Amino acid sequence: VFSLYASEMPMHSRFCHLFVMSVVFLCCAMARKCSRVLAFVQTKPILRQSLVALSSTTSTEADELPIWNQPLEDPKRAKEIRRVRQHVNPLAKKYQQPTCLSKEWPKDVLSDLSLPLHLDIGCGRGGFLLEMAQAKPQQNYLGLEIRPPIFQYALDRVQRRGLTGRLTFVGCNANVDLDRILVLYHKQGGGPLETVSIQFPDPHFKSQHIKRRVVTRDLVTTLAKHMPESSIVFLQSDIKDVLDDMRLRFREQDQYFQDDLESTKDYLKENPMGIQTERERSVIERDLPVYRTILRRTGTEVTVVAED
Repeated sequence: VFSLYASEMPMHSRFCHLFVMSVVFLCCAMARKCSRVLAFVQTKPILRQSLVALSSTTSTEADELPIWNQPLEDPKRAKEIRRVRQHVNPLAKKYQQPTCLSKEWPKDVLSDLSLPLHLDIGCGRGGFLLEMAQAKPQQNYLGLEIRPPIFQYALDRVQRRGLTGRLTFVGCNANVDLDRILVLYHKQGGGPLETVSIQFPDPHFKSQHIKRRVVTRDLVTTLAKHMPESSIVFLQSDIKDVLDDMRLRFREQDQYFQDDLESTKDYLKENPMGIQTERERSVIERDLPVYRTILRRTGTEVTVVAED
């Protein structure tokens, strides 16, 4: 009908009608897509919470939120996660912002704060902690992850596995937020930080990028500040230089941590945690070595130097 109608119209009128119809069709398609996205968001707790938070802020305020607290626009996050860069620059400005925690954190995510805490720094997709929480329910578990899509993916897995109340994840830069997170955790009545694991962290191979590595002198001091005597730090990597560098940072503060192995040339043959990370399984399947060690907290208290 339209073709017959258009054939009797002047050329410029035909183009106008075609343009209007194209715009209408495009708007209808976009509206249908938006409704599907909104329906998906309502089924995901982390996205629904972000949507509610953003509804009370302006677009400028939303852009100013730390990257871990901004909702992902694409609901098909599984595909996006596969495209996430393996290594990020933690010294970049966007990763130097403190993360936002709820006013009730951690009471709103952990049911029994009196339980001992296992902290996994650089937890990735959270597979290790998910299995630990299922195998050893007598602890609370907290994972820290710097890459926003990976953190949100790990957080979604908690509910799907039925582990809400025993395990949670926080998106942050550990070298920016660790002390604040642990201070808040203990202030709310959290149990002792008995175990810390740092497994297969970003290697940052280039000499000019070594300063980006997660284990720094300040991070070691922060852990010593919050860990009780005899608590442990478990380190492992498939790259010998990376493990040796992490180990050295702890050994440099031997007043706070003692290596279970006397020689730096020795490494643990087995994973004492009893649960392998996803990366660890991949390395072992390829018959490649994994370098491990454990350090234990001494009884020496951390000396806090007052600022002038």
